[in-house]
Amino acid sequence: MGPYQFADRTAKIATYAIDRLAYSLNPPTVNVVLDFDGGGRFLCEMTDCAPDKVAIGDEVEMTFRRLFTADGVNNYFWKARPRR
Repeated sequence: MGPYQFADRTAKIATYAIDRLAYSLNPPTVNVVLDFDGGGRFLCEMTDCAPDKVAIGDEVEMTFRRLFTADGVNNYFWKARPRR
């Protein structure tokens, strides 16, 4: 095993789920499973999208975004967004 960069790779949506019940800073939450070009699969949240337009096979790119704030501390992680 060795280091492998994913931040600059594009991916396609393998499957997704829209969650209208879970708490989110920007509801509804769109959870996606991504297949990266060159290999690799990742489960994450999607951002900057219209939930009714998300589809299997859509190309996405990764972005580093705030997930939540707890006790005044911002917590960040990777999210997917539609490819520009």
